[in-house]
Amino acid sequence: KTPTGLCSATANEETLEWEKFEFSANPKWDGRFGESFGSFSKLLQETGDFNDLRKREALADEHNAKKLHEQEKAWQQLSSSLVEEATKVLEPYVNPTRQNKLQEIFSKRTRQTRFIFENPTNPSNVWACLRTIDSFGIQHVDIVVDNSSPCYEGKSSVVQKRGMRTAMGSAKWLSLRTFSSAQQIVQNLKEKYNNNIIFYAADLQPDKSMDIRDVTWKYHDIPCGGSTSTSSSHDEDAIVCIVMGNELIGISQEMRDLVDVCFTLPMCGFAESFNLSVATAITLAHMSSASFQNEDGPLRPGNLDPHELNCLKFKAYINSLSQRQRLGRALLKKAGVEIPQSVLDNL
Repeated sequence: KTPTGLCSATANEETLEWEKFEFSANPKWDGRFGESFGSFSKLLQETGDFNDLRKREALADEHNAKKLHEQEKAWQQLSSSLVEEATKVLEPYVNPTRQNKLQEIFSKRTRQTRFIFENPTNPSNVWACLRTIDSFGIQHVDIVVDNSSPCYEGKSSVVQKRGMRTAMGSAKWLSLRTFSSAQQIVQNLKEKYNNNIIFYAADLQPDKSMDIRDVTWKYHDIPCGGSTSTSSSHDEDAIVCIVMGNELIGISQEMRDLVDVCFTLPMCGFAESFNLSVATAITLAHMSSASFQNEDGPLRPGNLDPHELNCLKFKAYINSLSQRQRLGRALLKKAGVEIPQSVLDNL
């Protein structure tokens, strides 16, 4: 049975399986992310007007953003005792080997670093980036979908944005949110962490950026008179937020003005830039190296909030059961454990 939120679009019913996934020979139009560009004419026939279709897709993006924020709020409002009780009910029905694997993975999750992707247009790239981020133990990812951006003006962007929503909905082990502008996400995170956060952005303008090999992932990377904050407002436990831009044009000028530090990935060949997923992996490799050498590096395995850790464990247990949530819900009901419907509907 196809897991909730996954798309089965091809004739042989291939799906977006998180743990095992073979990338398509034509990733930009991978049918597992939804309709192909060939179906664009059909979409256009539904409205008869491309601008109207763009507006409909913009509304769908807004709805998706609202849904993800509501999911986050619903999990945050669960009491710790309720989550622990529900997990204990499900535990006897989860294979011990599976339990050990989940415990091993979640114990290495980190809250110290998070990512922002600004206006991506290739769903396969987004999917690859999310899988890479997961493999480095990072839990939180935000995606900016600014419908006024030139990245989303072309006809192909309509289909690609649908594919991105599918890719995000299938990343079941990560905590994802979407925002409509660079200003909105930066302001949200500043408030969330009481300004104790440093924003780094991968930039395609090397003359205005630090070489990633010189980045320390500390507050003193921020130039004197930095754009969003000063070094005195940060401490050694500041959250590190990495911004990755669009596949073709990189970060927007708005984002460039908002972040604290821009860095570049040095290249020696004729290519002008790395693929987005490759750039994400290279950035994480540098961060991992810095963390291996220092305990207070940007990746700090095992420092996820205890309540969030327990919520992840509960979510993993109920999705590990045969028939997925159906059996889990029956077991919880039998034990008299009442999980809000808003949580159960979005597992």
